[in-house]
Amino acid sequence: MILKENYSIKNSLQINSVADYGAEINNLNDLDKLFRFINDKCLDYFILGEGTNLVPPSRYKGLAISYISDEILELDEGILRVGSSVNWQDLVNYAINKNYYGFENLSLIPGSVGAAPIQNIGAYGADVQQLIRNVHYYDLDKGIHNSFDNAQCNFEYRNSIFKESNFLITHVDFKIKKNGELNLNYKSLSHEVNKKIQSGQQLNPKEVSNIVSTIRMKVLPDPSKEPNAGSFFKNPIVKLSDINLSSHNLDDLILWKIDENYSKVGAARLIELIKNSLNSYDNVSISSKHNLVLSTNGNASQQEVLKLASEIQSKVKTTFNIDLEIEPRIIS
Repeated sequence: MILKENYSIKNSLQINSVADYGAEINNLNDLDKLFRFINDKCLDYFILGEGTNLVPPSRYKGLAISYISDEILELDEGILRVGSSVNWQDLVNYAINKNYYGFENLSLIPGSVGAAPIQNIGAYGADVQQLIRNVHYYDLDKGIHNSFDNAQCNFEYRNSIFKESNFLITHVDFKIKKNGELNLNYKSLSHEVNKKIQSGQQLNPKEVSNIVSTIRMKVLPDPSKEPNAGSFFKNPIVKLSDINLSSHNLDDLILWKIDENYSKVGAARLIELIKNSLNSYDNVSISSKHNLVLSTNGNASQQEVLKLASEIQSKVKTTFNIDLEIEPRIIS
């Protein structure tokens, strides 16, 4: 375990952020040392991955924990055991180069493997919960190693048991599918796929991954060029009868029907309809490429980002009676 003071908190919003301490750990045995250190010092702490889904403060009074485990192991019974610090896209590339099915729709999602189950990452009609068999973790409250199977992870839309826990994910076991069906039902994906089929092209996981990557690069800003934390709000699930339509029609919204009463509402469209009434900020704004993305110029603070986010939430609430939930993790 390597301990450092004044530890820089990397984050894709490029907020200048420093923790009092940082711990870098690259083996399971050091986790017991970490547990004792936290308790001896009575430290607040959080688990830091690649920082792509994070809104940190300028100064964090506590410990930032970085666990480094970058192996990809093929086990018996069709299981892929992957270290939590492996970059998600590196895992996708590994899978599609082996022609394994299921990872292709999740191409180009920023972040690490360890972050994937926490928020149940998803895109283009797929969620990572469909691929996970087990998640191995260290309980920082109790100082014990443990694992959950898929059902115990309590996966929901952009949520899991890990979201509000102090579980440090060390490895994730994925189910390998050497044969399978491609998931091509998502509207924008199926449109591009149909063009490929009409041209006589054969589809496989790698080709679908290329299509998904092309779409994402068109509609989402590159964090290395336009600092951002990806989608800043979840698509809310609401009762249709609760939506305030005094200033808009239902046809103005994007809806995905869940059942007779509830639908998922496209948050990007809600923001599009109210964004002209928002104040402007010096260092943060709604991305011109996607209304769900808040981008900075590299000089923003946590307070400035959250001020814009709060104004968006307030405007959406007063206009539509819909609550928007922030997706990235806010460190306080």
